[in-house]
Amino acid sequence: MKRIFTVFMSLLLLLAFTMPVMAETTKVKKVTNTVTQTTKQPESNATLPNNLADFSIYDMADLIASDQEADKLLDKLNRIEQKHNVRVVVMTVTDLKGKDIKAFADDTLNKYYRDEAHNNGCIMMVVCPSVRKWAVTTDNNMRQRITDENGYPAIRDSFMDNLKANNYVGAFNDYADKVDELLNYYEKEGEPWDPANAFSIGGFVIALLLSVGIGYLFEEYLRGKMSNVSFVGEADEYLDRNSVNITEQSDTFLHTTRTVTKRSKSDNSSSSSGGSSSSNGGGSGSY
Repeated sequence: MKRIFTVFMSLLLLLAFTMPVMAETTKVKKVTNTVTQTTKQPESNATLPNNLADFSIYDMADLIASDQEADKLLDKLNRIEQKHNVRVVVMTVTDLKGKDIKAFADDTLNKYYRDEAHNNGCIMMVVCPSVRKWAVTTDNNMRQRITDENGYPAIRDSFMDNLKANNYVGAFNDYADKVDELLNYYEKEGEPWDPANAFSIGGFVIALLLSVGIGYLFEEYLRGKMSNVSFVGEADEYLDRNSVNITEQSDTFLHTTRTVTKRSKSDNSSSSSGGSSSSNGGGSGSY
């Protein structure tokens, strides 16, 4: 009986020690999920990070649907930047808050990306799908390579079709490809691209053949219209016996007329329109 009592008490003691352990294992630790802000979905346009210049793509409107497309575009932009020592940026915004998109693009480029002392310039494309507006802005150095007169319209025309079709990834790639093409031209020719300077050998040959052919036909037409020309056997047959016979001629001096006009003194002061008041190039529009 004493042994049974001892065993029973031992079991009670063992159960008393194991109960806290069993209770502890039933507790569940509460975990708070945190969302890390990325370059694809920032909270608002006002929360631009201080290190924005580290990013060549800042997609606030989430227009680049997949990470794979974003990686491919980023690789292309990075290659262009390293190849030409420039910055090529793509940014999308969700809301302009009443601000002009070109002014927003200029301010963002000037604040975060402008570094004219250390590179060959910067160009940025900004798109706001909520109002269907876009802008392209360049700093002074890039403006010398991609001019407002010729380079910017070429970039605009390259991406407009895809932008109007809401193919944003295609539009961003068109923009990057055209920037690369224009910078290649500048580095090869030593001057900005200008369609007036383009030379086509095929066009030159065609123009030459057309000019020769037109000239020959015009000459034959004139020959056919010359009814007063005919072949004769002797030179005296060209004489017109009934023509005027001048036997005497003289010149008589009558008078000289002199006109004097008072010449006003030139003024040293002059006016000049100068260059653009803005240091940023490019432009903007709707799609």
